[in-house]
Amino acid sequence: MSALSKSQRIKGESFINEAEKTLKKSTWFSSSTEQKYEDAAELYEKAANAFKVGHFYNEAGDAYMKAGALHRDKVKSLGEAAKALGNAGSCYKKSNPLEAVTAYQSAVTLLCDNGRLTQAAKLCKEIAELYETDSGAVGDSRAENSTALAIDNYEQAAELFGMEDSKSQKSQCLAKVAELASAQMDPPDFARAAHIYEDLGRNCLESNLLKYNAKGYFLQAIFCHLAHADSIAASQALTRYQNLDFTFADSREGKFSAILTQCLEEFDSEGFATACFDYDRVSKLDPWKTTMLVKVKRSIEEQSGGGIAVGEHAEDGDDVDLT
Repeated sequence: MSALSKSQRIKGESFINEAEKTLKKSTWFSSSTEQKYEDAAELYEKAANAFKVGHFYNEAGDAYMKAGALHRDKVKSLGEAAKALGNAGSCYKKSNPLEAVTAYQSAVTLLCDNGRLTQAAKLCKEIAELYETDSGAVGDSRAENSTALAIDNYEQAAELFGMEDSKSQKSQCLAKVAELASAQMDPPDFARAAHIYEDLGRNCLESNLLKYNAKGYFLQAIFCHLAHADSIAASQALTRYQNLDFTFADSREGKFSAILTQCLEEFDSEGFATACFDYDRVSKLDPWKTTMLVKVKRSIEEQSGGGIAVGEHAEDGDDVDLT
């Protein structure tokens, strides 16, 4: 333990002791009683800051939780309570993800009650990211359950962002829902993901600034149909997007979608591999696209009677040879 950490621990413990002594004081009037709780909450927050500087994140989280409880239950200051609980979550995030989720959820409730929806949405997104990245440490170790919880919180964040007209933030959260539903759920929910990507694309077309992003979302929607081995739905979607966006058919995304759809219809594994190689040379395929394309390749090979010549961990988004 460094000298700084040691001194900050001593300082934090001193503030904790002072806060506890303050709470034990006898008071005769309601005004002095409220002041007692405010003073104790301030001391807990000072303790939390000291612990945080010393990198004692669990202790800092505990102190912020105590401050938050006093603000909420005794002082009746929802704003200060939410701030303290949010700070507790940020500290626990570094040491105890499960406690971080609990703290953030408490803060979200208070922020919603207080009409601070954008801040509540940001914390919902934080919770979703914890479930997504720290699935083993946030309660249930089953990946599919953590994925479902991540999706629920991304959806809640999207809804709250939507209420505050934060369209960009809402779209980001919905895109995460589609990504997780298609690539992480077991079994994948391709129809749900395709519907979300299509809605995102349609929304982009309503804005001159965002209309060029529509092609990317439409491509992702078609990937979902193809990964589901549904060439009919992919072909129908392709026609629909060409009618919605007159530039889609001649775009790289549109041409790629058309070739992949045709390859699935004809069980053309070689043509599929060539199309993926050519597209990847210009626009590097990200892990999600690779995962979807591997699923399509497997479907083509299975239905054409060929072997599956892909990496064992391809569905985890690892680099694979689609050729």
